[in-house]
Amino acid sequence: MLRNQNQHAQTLPELLVTLSILAILIGFVTPAVGSLLQKNRHISEINQLHASLNFARSMAIQTRTMVSLCAGEQSCEGSRNWQGRILIFVDKNRNGVLDDNEQLLKAVDINPRHRWHWSNFRQQPYMSFRPDGMTHSLNGTFTLCDQQLAIRGLVINITGRAITSQQADPDKCQG
Repeated sequence: MLRNQNQHAQTLPELLVTLSILAILIGFVTPAVGSLLQKNRHISEINQLHASLNFARSMAIQTRTMVSLCAGEQSCEGSRNWQGRILIFVDKNRNGVLDDNEQLLKAVDINPRHRWHWSNFRQQPYMSFRPDGMTHSLNGTFTLCDQQLAIRGLVINITGRAITSQQADPDKCQG
């Protein structure tokens, strides 16, 4: 005996309309997700440099020695455009260069897409903290560059404190 069962199915036009709406929604959401991921990468890079500066300052105070930061893979490259890796080391001779007899405390990788431009009053390619935690007359600004675009600044004052600046100098990331 046949039973009368109610069957529910979607028609082809209903499915096409649903898929069209879904495609439109995905088209709107995808750029927003990409922008959110990019913003999170920038925040992560800023936090990483901030943590590196705090680590260097803390080590200078704990060890009662000069601790410096510079950019380079194995040694300091002497550039104020920091990319690749940041080296944090005990700077016994206070020259801002990682010499053979100096201890490397930490190496921090920078995202290959990004670089930091370090601008300071004395135009030095390195950043140093004295044994009391103050900078070695090297207060200035690190500007995060994403290719040629200036994202944000990290300002270091003479006491060694770092704060994030919402404004970034776009000229620092050109070239």
